[in-house]
Amino acid sequence: MVNTQLFEMIRALNEEERSEVIQFASITFFNAGRMRANVGSLIGICVAHLEHNPDDSLEKTNVYSALFQDETPVSGKLEKVFVEAQKLIRQYLLAKYYFREQNEFYQTFDFAEIARVKGLEGKYKQSMTRLIQMQEQAPAKNAIHFHQQFQLETAIHYVESIENQYRGDINIPNVLHATEMYYQIRKVTLLSRYLLQLKVAKLETPEFIQEQIENLQVPERCLEDSEQLKINLEIFKAMRKESLESSDIRALFNLLKTYEPKLDDETLQEFYTYLRNFAVFVLWSDRENYDTYRLHFELLQDSLKRGYLHYEGRLTPTRYLSIIMSALMVNKFDWALEIIEANKNCLHGENEDSDIYRFTKARYLFAMGEFAACLDILPDNSPYIEFFLLGKRLEIMVYYELGSELLQFKLDAFKAYLSRTARKVLPDILREGQTSFINFLYQLVASVPGDKARSDRVAKRIRENKHVAEWHWVLEKAEALKR
Repeated sequence: MVNTQLFEMIRALNEEERSEVIQFASITFFNAGRMRANVGSLIGICVAHLEHNPDDSLEKTNVYSALFQDETPVSGKLEKVFVEAQKLIRQYLLAKYYFREQNEFYQTFDFAEIARVKGLEGKYKQSMTRLIQMQEQAPAKNAIHFHQQFQLETAIHYVESIENQYRGDINIPNVLHATEMYYQIRKVTLLSRYLLQLKVAKLETPEFIQEQIENLQVPERCLEDSEQLKINLEIFKAMRKESLESSDIRALFNLLKTYEPKLDDETLQEFYTYLRNFAVFVLWSDRENYDTYRLHFELLQDSLKRGYLHYEGRLTPTRYLSIIMSALMVNKFDWALEIIEANKNCLHGENEDSDIYRFTKARYLFAMGEFAACLDILPDNSPYIEFFLLGKRLEIMVYYELGSELLQFKLDAFKAYLSRTARKVLPDILREGQTSFINFLYQLVASVPGDKARSDRVAKRIRENKHVAEWHWVLEKAEALKR
């Protein structure tokens, strides 16, 4: 029973929420089903089990007996309580979400409409005045602000249309301006994200998007009204370039520092993500730019400290790995291990959590030269393509370091995957990096230690190919052939 959807929902609740949801079950308005008398008890049993016996199974017969005492078991009866309990938790979460402090605009907006419909003219006007004040006092004119402004202006337009005295513009200009502002911000934001995705994924760009990318025009009046739109447009222009340069990093960094006091945390988090991506793209074309490696690590450190890397307290798998890879690149080994362990229980995902931790820890162990330990902890597979590729490369690198007879087999297997399957799922630039990695490994394996001329030739080819996966390690192995 611990694998049911009900348990999954309760696991997602924190300690305070688990206590609240049991109290919530006593409210008849929300808990109005036929099994309402047993819903709170069932949730209480589940909560107690998760808090005191999380590793033990919970037998269905025991739960049935606890809820219905000595009644003869009836098929499907317990399942009905489970369904009603899930529904109650859903209602609790929706209510808790809706009545958050940051949802005050929507609460006031909805109440204004209720007051208008019920003829409470005073309450309606009071609510509308409050909404106007909230918008005027908004600390950041971001996409959310203009979406709310669109809703507010539309509501005003609707009422003025009903009461139309054939005077004035019935608020249409304000509706159109808010609509245009929201549209322009969302359009430029999404186009920038699409360009970012194009750099890492294999996509067929629809004709209408390609036209927008090539001919995007944003009215100056819109840029004057939103710092977020202004910065997004600069990001879009940079992302449209075939390759980025260090000057693009500095330009975006200076722009963020200029407007940072006027931007909300969520917008800043997104912009600093682009800033770090800019550093990564620069490194793709200049693998020996160690100043940019250090800058990238410092940006990650700063973002981690400011909470810009976590989303609702959790890290995405790729971001988790990126932090560690950057730290290892600048030899911050102790810091990397500390971050690996500190964040292993706050990763997005479910069953893959422990595997993501193991992949990332394996990368750290390899950097520390603990090759056997690296193989021991390395998972066999992953639904995340980046971790799957990392695992295959780590196996090959470990077997190369150990001089293992399994190296040739692993090389052939990875080459077969890249030639048969990867063409369908990997973007060209990513597949090229993996293929080059394999090809150079074949050259290294076929080389004779001490052959300086061959070592120089291979090293020269590696330096010229900036997209090789594990570029620094492959170059280091080529250089080592001289000795």
